[in-house]
Amino acid sequence: MSSQPSAPHTPATHSQPHRRYLQEALKLAHEAQAAGSSPVGAVLVDAGGEIVFRGRNRVGEAQTAEHVGDASVSHAEMDVFFQAGKLEDPGSLTLYTSLEPCLMCGGASALLQLGRLVWATDDAWGGAGRLIAWADHPAMQETEVVACPEADLEQEGAVLFAPEAKRAFPDEGWKLWQQRYPAETAGVD
Repeated sequence: MSSQPSAPHTPATHSQPHRRYLQEALKLAHEAQAAGSSPVGAVLVDAGGEIVFRGRNRVGEAQTAEHVGDASVSHAEMDVFFQAGKLEDPGSLTLYTSLEPCLMCGGASALLQLGRLVWATDDAWGGAGRLIAWADHPAMQETEVVACPEADLEQEGAVLFAPEAKRAFPDEGWKLWQQRYPAETAGVD
C-alpha cells in the first residue's frame, strides 16, 4: 500500500434517476443468460449521466479482444472494469448492476474508488453484504451504496437470477434466497 495521499474525491454527481440504468443492467443480464452465462449485467455511468461502459457476465463464453471470457472472474462488473482500463476521476462514476456484487466485484469497486454503487437485486448468498457491512468497509467510505431503489426492478432481477441461485448455491445459500425472495423463488426447480 502506498502512503501517498490519493487524488481528491469528486463524488458521482449525475442527477439521472437510477431506473434507466438499472433497466439497462437487467437488459444485459438477459443477454448474458441468452449467451449461456449467469444473468448479471452492469453499466458504468459518468457524472453527466452517460453510460460509458456496458458489461455482462461472460463466465460461460469464449474470450475476445474486447472481453475477458471463459474465466471465473468474467463477472459483469469485471467485464466493465476490464473494458474501462485505468479510470480517470473514478469518484465521479456510478456502477449500476443487476445483482449485488460479490466480494471480488465489490472489492474491485472499492479499490477503484467509485463514487457510487447501485444494484437492482440483493444477492442473499453471494453478495458481499452478507459477509461485510458495505458502509463499514474501510475502502468503501467514499462510495455511496444504494441497494434496490426500484421495487419492481428488484423483483425482476430476483426472478431472473433465482434459477441460477438454486443451481449454483449450496443448500444454505438457496435457503437464504428463499427467505429473502419467497415469491420470486416459489416454484423454481
